[in-house]
Amino acid sequence: MKKIFLYLIAMVTLALNSCEEVIDYELDTAETKLVVEGLITDQPGPYNVRLSSTIGYLDQGLTPGINGALVIVSDNHGTADTLRQISDGLYQTTKLKGTPGYTYYFKAVVNGQEYTAQSYMPAVSPIDSITFEYQTAMDEDDEGYHPFIHFQDPLGKGDNYRWNVYVNGVLVPDELAVLNDDIYDGNYGHADMGFALKQGDQIKVELYAINKPAYKFWIALVNQQNSSGGPFESTPANAPTNISNGAIGFFGASAVSVIEGTVPVE
Repeated sequence: MKKIFLYLIAMVTLALNSCEEVIDYELDTAETKLVVEGLITDQPGPYNVRLSSTIGYLDQGLTPGINGALVIVSDNHGTADTLRQISDGLYQTTKLKGTPGYTYYFKAVVNGQEYTAQSYMPAVSPIDSITFEYQTAMDEDDEGYHPFIHFQDPLGKGDNYRWNVYVNGVLVPDELAVLNDDIYDGNYGHADMGFALKQGDQIKVELYAINKPAYKFWIALVNQQNSSGGPFESTPANAPTNISNGAIGFFGASAVSVIEGTVPVE
């Protein structure tokens, strides 16, 4: 699995709870900025928000966490949760419960500066089954048992999704996928995940319903990671953000559908 796959339903036929995803931001300046990475889901909490600062585009090293910030997440039904810091730059909710149809509001105060964002949590289409189809290919990495995910897309355009894929218990960042329903609106989808597994492999797929701003953010990240440009070529623009006051990153809210399966051993 050497490629990052982008599943745009408009183009083909058809993943911060218990794990952390690493996102590399390619910056167009050397200016230090606040980075926000947060996600509220309808799965059992608590939920995490990470605050860090960027480093220069050609600098080396991990992004340092921001400590001692005031971080509050609230919803449009009157619940406000002041997050507690649990590790370097990582803040965790104490009572918030994610609910589809709610809007969630983020606020952080860092060194006297206030940063805000909001995100609506759309409902998710449940994945009802996963099947496997053996496919031959010229590239041995693409030959094997391709997983197919089956689900009903609701009628009415505007549904957006992203996926997390785990193979044998390991998150596979190369299989990051983002899709919308521009062509398959209201239809029953049969999505070829686009990679091959072996007999006995176990797979878990998490389908996240995302709003339009989140869709634009994740598409920009996938395109950026697919870019083959070197460090001395023009630097890609930052991914779009919903964080105010010049920060980057994204604060999102997603309902999630999860399915697991094992490639049969014959």
